[in-house]
Amino acid sequence: MAAAPAAAAVWADVLWCLGLGCLVWAVRDGAELLLGRGPVRCFVLDLLAFTAGAVLLVGFSAGVSAAGLARWYMAAGLAAGALAWQKAVVPPLHHLAAAAARLLLAPARWCQRHIAAPLRSTLHTRLAMRKKSRNCRAARKKAGKSKKTGKNQLQKKSKILYN
Repeated sequence: MAAAPAAAAVWADVLWCLGLGCLVWAVRDGAELLLGRGPVRCFVLDLLAFTAGAVLLVGFSAGVSAAGLARWYMAAGLAAGALAWQKAVVPPLHHLAAAAARLLLAPARWCQRHIAAPLRSTLHTRLAMRKKSRNCRAARKKAGKSKKTGKNQLQKKSKILYN
């Protein structure tokens, strides 16, 4: 059994693992922003983040840690780092990203509201008037024609002689 490391070394390892947890969840959050949300995507991203966290934890404990082995407090530090990123950093970061997107898209929204929408409504009005005019013209043309009867007249009405 390995000897327990000093308290300062334990805290150093926990802080390292907190940083690794934040890093893992930051990469996972960035991938979620790029790929979008969805149950399957989130499951795959969580699985990849868990795997990356486990690999980083084992690599850290083997290479840098004072203990030389993966300990429970390292895993707890990694989980606490991921949770801290998710609960403390993600909401303001996403709010800031949404505000930046609104700011960058403001000129496009202004153009859409003040240029494209009136132009579109004018075009719709013109098309509606043209269609109404066409329908009225067709109705007048149709009204001018007499309805055909089922009988065929062989002679002109003016030429018919009665006996």
